[in-house]
Amino acid sequence: MRDIIIKNVKDAGYEGRNLNRFYDPDGVHKRSYEFSKNEVYSPYRNGEGQLTVNFYTLMPGKSNYPYHRHFGKEEAFYIISGEAVLKTSKGEITVKEGDVIVIPPNENGGHMLTNVSDVPVIYLDIDTYSASDVVLYPDSGNVRVLAGGMQKSFKLDSEVNYLDGE
Repeated sequence: MRDIIIKNVKDAGYEGRNLNRFYDPDGVHKRSYEFSKNEVYSPYRNGEGQLTVNFYTLMPGKSNYPYHRHFGKEEAFYIISGEAVLKTSKGEITVKEGDVIVIPPNENGGHMLTNVSDVPVIYLDIDTYSASDVVLYPDSGNVRVLAGGMQKSFKLDSEVNYLDGE
């Protein structure tokens, strides 16, 4: 049985994540996807609950993830401190301390957060839990499928016939 969880953003222990180091060791990509993350709660870890809750810190010049949209989960960001640019399907929007961003799982939900200031941006990220998700990366034409512990990426234009190989 789950219990109440309380964490303070100021006391939270953060783990550094550098997507470029993992996915782009040769430095081919021009944007830096690097952040610190504190996992407050995740159903992916223990199988309980419907929300994933994380604190993130973006240093100046860094983005959280490539521009993408989900088909299987909603997200909400609360900007605790700092100012960033949110890339959306309708253009770029400046977001700042106190702003809440609700991201739907549809064609209007494309998003990427980038710190364009000279101070860290700290935000709370709350996602609905989904046992599976499909993530579209419109800028690259990539598609990521996440299901049952599997994470695979494909090019959108590499579609095969449903019965191919069957």
